[in-house]
Amino acid sequence: MSLINQALRKAQRDRTPERMPDGQSSAPESTASGSENTQGMRMGLVIGLVVAVAVLIGLVAGLSLLLLRGKEDAPAAQQLATLSTETATPTTPASVEPIQAATESKPAADDPIARDQSTSVVDELRLAREAAETKAAAEAQAAEVAAARAAAKPSPEIIDWLSRAQISGVKLSETGNKVILNGEPYVVGEYANYTLGLKVFIIQEKRVLFIDKNGKKYMKRL
Repeated sequence: MSLINQALRKAQRDRTPERMPDGQSSAPESTASGSENTQGMRMGLVIGLVVAVAVLIGLVAGLSLLLLRGKEDAPAAQQLATLSTETATPTTPASVEPIQAATESKPAADDPIARDQSTSVVDELRLAREAAETKAAAEAQAAEVAAARAAAKPSPEIIDWLSRAQISGVKLSETGNKVILNGEPYVVGEYANYTLGLKVFIIQEKRVLFIDKNGKKYMKRL
């Protein structure tokens, strides 16, 4: 704007006719100077307009550059903020992962199915151990009884009782044999004398075999 004002002032000065020292002016010189002043004014106006347009273009270009830089800087700032946030936040999952791993490392203690299965396995092992111990005890007891029976001798009481007993007869049949002893019928496996532990073992036509609790056998003929 200052350049335009200077150009206008110069053009106004050029319009004013120059005076002679004695107060008179020459017509030819004023005419020539007027044409020159007109041309100078035109040139000044053109130059001023060009300068003003250039200044305006520069201002517009500067403002455009500032706006473009502002738009470019805004995404960059957003990206920096996003990166800083992403860089700061990964600490949370990293701190949570060991807790999850520790929680997943012991599911058996909180799993009722696994607890029931372990309990059933323990019960089966306990029952198997008890059964083995019972069987071993029974076998040991049977061995002791067998040894005691083998070492036992015929009972004098049983021999005395059989010597005094009377057999009236025997009855042989497919349904089962019977013996009449002291007037009472007995079948195989039945106690002939409960106190002595004497049972009927075999009934034949001419003899009857008895057995005691020690496995000793006694015979009585008809």
